[in-house]
Amino acid sequence: MSTSQAGSQAGGAARGSVKRDAVVEAATRAFLTHGYEASSMDAIAADANVSKRTVYNHFPGKRELFQAVVSELYEGFRSEDGQSLLRHDQPPERALPAFLRSLLVHTGRPEVRGLLRLVIAEHQRFPELSQDYLEGGKSQAYALLDDYIAAQHARGRLNAPDPHVVATQLLGGMKEVLFWPTMLGLPVTADPEKVIADSVAALIRAYGAAPVSVPAGSTG
Repeated sequence: MSTSQAGSQAGGAARGSVKRDAVVEAATRAFLTHGYEASSMDAIAADANVSKRTVYNHFPGKRELFQAVVSELYEGFRSEDGQSLLRHDQPPERALPAFLRSLLVHTGRPEVRGLLRLVIAEHQRFPELSQDYLEGGKSQAYALLDDYIAAQHARGRLNAPDPHVVATQLLGGMKEVLFWPTMLGLPVTADPEKVIADSVAALIRAYGAAPVSVPAGSTG
């Protein structure tokens, strides 16, 4: 392949990526403004300033486009992208507060809240959206936390043979106080930093690795 051909292919791929991104951004606006059912591929194509054929070249249908919207909103929590959010070499008292702050910022984004409201509102007509949201979105954050807790268990920093249970308890307690009230239009009265600190402290109290005891009379 000549240099000019390689350059042409690279340029075409870049243009394709730009158009795909434009479609996903337009779909995000459409879904959050009009809902899933009322959003048409024609309108999304027009908003993205691309042809309908271009949309279908990237996404076979509206569900695949919705999956791409979910993936885009949660891209920072995919394991390959978000590993730096939870470095396995850092102890829980250092790594977990930083992760929870990042998660709190993420769940505070209007697009993320709007997406969850959409899934809840349209669940009866489109139950598959719930699965798409869980697999492509929420589960990514949980997987990152599961992996971190499993690594801390392996290192002996935590006694957590079931990492997902620990992750669910940590996130569930925090979101009950700081996230769900906002979804219901209620004010959050708790101090986020205190909630995070208390949640991490509770986890360490419950699952911190117990010191190895030496039997009486042992000489080692």
